[in-house]
Amino acid sequence: MNQEPFYSINQYNRKVYGEKVYKISLNGGMTCPNRDGTLGTKGCIFCSKGGSGDFAASAVLSISEQIEEAIERISRKYTGNSYIAYFQAFTNTYAPIAQLRRKYEEALSCDGVEGISI
Repeated sequence: MNQEPFYSINQYNRKVYGEKVYKISLNGGMTCPNRDGTLGTKGCIFCSKGGSGDFAASAVLSISEQIEEAIERISRKYTGNSYIAYFQAFTNTYAPIAQLRRKYEEALSCDGVEGISI
């Protein structure tokens, strides 16, 4: 049986993009049903006050601005031009589909963004 070799995501990205791909933590400005009263108000045990988005940028900034700011910060320390837009803070699927589509497509339209992680 001829099986494909096992790759970590880092190895796979290096093979596909020819370099390390950095995750950029984003804040989509959404909340969570465990915080907004839909299911509860205390949140989950694994979420911090920032919704596990402690490293994400401010939701006041647009997705493009958050990505631009993160790339600037990363480029001071690392080389590379490939990124994964990581929608980290709170539940970044907790919004109407049209709003989600706009945010995800905005991220994917930024230079160097190869994909998204939600």
